[in-house]
Amino acid sequence: MKKICYLVMAAVLFACNPDKHSRFGNEDETGDKKNAATKKTANTKTASTAPIISERVAAGTVIRSGPNGDVIATLTDYIPVYCANLKNGWFPVLVNIDITAAEYTKPLFRKGHKIKVNGISAGVLEKDIRLPVATNGEKMWATLNGYTEKKNIRSGTIVETALVNFLHQHKGHSEEDLTPFIHNFQLEEDKLAIKPYTLYFNYESGIDDPSPMYRIALVCQGKQLIGVVHSRPLELPASSSRRLQRGFTIHFLNGIDKTLQEDFSTKFNKFIVSVD
Repeated sequence: MKKICYLVMAAVLFACNPDKHSRFGNEDETGDKKNAATKKTANTKTASTAPIISERVAAGTVIRSGPNGDVIATLTDYIPVYCANLKNGWFPVLVNIDITAAEYTKPLFRKGHKIKVNGISAGVLEKDIRLPVATNGEKMWATLNGYTEKKNIRSGTIVETALVNFLHQHKGHSEEDLTPFIHNFQLEEDKLAIKPYTLYFNYESGIDDPSPMYRIALVCQGKQLIGVVHSRPLELPASSSRRLQRGFTIHFLNGIDKTLQEDFSTKFNKFIVSVD
């Protein structure tokens, strides 16, 4: 299994473009209903806008040291963060903030420090804090870990919620039909792990596990979606669920042949128990 560490997560976050026009348009693109007459236009728009990739916060989001804990920082609208699984109404979150060479050497940040993410003003620190720092040779960043309430995360940027909405509003399930969603969340493609199936997937946040596995994977066969593998709670209408190894679940779309379901499940279980 491919490993995702904080270095990779930071590189992805730095690649995000938080321009307001593209980001709000793209969030709408994931969830808004499109008819046949506007499908071509919608696909063109999606291809030209910045992807969501990870969760985005609402304006004035407060990051705390724990559920109902001390306030660490306040973030501005649509800043990218990584969220672990929701726990009792709170998301564990991680955000990588820009730092200077001097701050990299001495990473003690004072209350009132102005935060930037990807060069964009992102909020302010609300207390003195020492943060872990890292670099990839091109950029330097500090990692801010904390908790925020569920209401502070834009639901349209949560991949599970966005997928359910997308499949409800877009009746076609071909790989071509799925392209806007795949682009919006920058899902990776794998045609080799579980032949003859193609997976379009992302990984867990890495907050709870520095070597995370799949968070969500669209399973296609013959260029058609047949099911969705997931590690977090997901309710997908017009489907049947089946438990898999290592805590995964798959929802097969209604009408998928039982033999095909059994074949994929067997191959997935064999694959997933063999990886680190």
